[in-house]
Amino acid sequence: GGSNSPIIGSKRKISIIVSSQWIKLTKNNLISSFIKQKQRTALSLFIMHFNSIIIPFLLSLSTSLVKSDDSQRLRRRSNNNNVDEEPERRVFVQYKAGLRSDFESRIQQRFSRTRMHYDFPDMDTLVLTVKENDLADLRRDPSVESVHNDVPRYPFYIPESVKRRELQDGGNQQIPYGIDMVQAQQAWAAGATGANIKVCVVDTGVAEHPDLLDVTGPDLPLPFSADGVGHGTHCAGTIAAADNSFGVVGVAPNAEIISVKVFSDDGLYAYSSGILSAAQECQSLGADIISMSLGGPLPNIFELLGYRNLERDGIITVAAAGNFGNSLWSFPASYPGVVSVAAVDENKVKASFSQTNRQVDIAAPGVDVLSTLPQDGACDICDSIDEYSYGTISGTSMACPHVAGVLALLKSKYNATASEYIAAIENTAEDLGRVGRDNNYGHGLVQAYEALQYLENISSRSDVNINQSNDPATEALTNSPTNPPTNPPTNPPTNSPTNPPTNPPTILLTNPENEA
Repeated sequence: GGSNSPIIGSKRKISIIVSSQWIKLTKNNLISSFIKQKQRTALSLFIMHFNSIIIPFLLSLSTSLVKSDDSQRLRRRSNNNNVDEEPERRVFVQYKAGLRSDFESRIQQRFSRTRMHYDFPDMDTLVLTVKENDLADLRRDPSVESVHNDVPRYPFYIPESVKRRELQDGGNQQIPYGIDMVQAQQAWAAGATGANIKVCVVDTGVAEHPDLLDVTGPDLPLPFSADGVGHGTHCAGTIAAADNSFGVVGVAPNAEIISVKVFSDDGLYAYSSGILSAAQECQSLGADIISMSLGGPLPNIFELLGYRNLERDGIITVAAAGNFGNSLWSFPASYPGVVSVAAVDENKVKASFSQTNRQVDIAAPGVDVLSTLPQDGACDICDSIDEYSYGTISGTSMACPHVAGVLALLKSKYNATASEYIAAIENTAEDLGRVGRDNNYGHGLVQAYEALQYLENISSRSDVNINQSNDPATEALTNSPTNPPTNPPTNPPTNSPTNPPTNPPTILLTNPENEA
């Protein structure tokens, strides 16, 4: 659907309006006090009459899951005589303000039983793997404020949808249908190509490919250019495949890609803490936009605060709405401050797998999307199509990078705030489904050229400070082919998370609202 929302801050998520004193968890014991009062509250009683209720809801859910899982895991252990090792749990542990040294000394005492994964000092929080039997002692520790589950996140593509695509016309460049559907070529003609804009792809890695010219990233904790799945390389191509004489072209062909790899090469899942750490790494590497074609059904309070901080710092996070085909919320897409992207097909009809809920912000092409795939090395998706370097895949994973690419186009043309860019795509989206915003399509199909015109029109207003960018985005794109890269990555990482779940949950989360 379309939108009549305001120009600034038009996002119609559940907004969180709180003071800085209230959000500083470690100073006023928000988490622990809420847990004592609302720990047993059922999700069915969740009624959103006030904007600020989402944070208490997430606090209650995350903490209750930590405790409710204890007995279940121990029962599973007792029923399995073949299990010799004591079960473990990976958790966020927030220590009390000023007591970090006390907490660290206690962790040292449990060194043989505890492993640390991440440190989030801005939230007074460590991510640890602890033995199940240590959880009760950990919660009672006088230096500990709260304990929350570190929950899994999955790539949001449909494995059975993968198809090999042999490019026609003598190998000349093919234009994926989504490029024109989101008005990318019209935006290029208007001088917006994504030049000097950095889009961070938090995914399975981005492999070297002749159509991906400007990809950088860190090699820790996993090497950015090793993509043993193919998912990240496909998403990167949708964002920024080069405009040349072969292959395909992306939405923002002059944008730079930062690859931060979070999924190991089995591609099964990653933890929410690793995703949040990757997002912070994107920020440290100068990313303007973060593209996350991933998610999961369970929220986490520290994720919520982390993405809110990124939004505060002017970084736009875009995430896939989810592939469960129901109205449940997926995270991080459903957090305030994150753009949630639904998927449509070539006929602009919502994909059957795409989530339907009030958190959906925008829609983009996500069915049989043609893009790049790794050319060398082991790759699950590549193996299914005989190691061909282009293919089509379906999922909200494929819709997400279209929106990230459109935002890169806008940012390369105009200097504005994160909320103004988001307002631009929401207020100019092509209305689909019911008139106005709806739960299937959000504000509608993202339209790059219309969003550029929107920013142009409001830039002349005295109450809005939007200026044209001085980036060389108006320069003509080169049409000469580039030599394919050499020395492809070898020896992809084999490490995978501790105690991975064998399958994503099928019964996910009580629906917080009745939505069709």
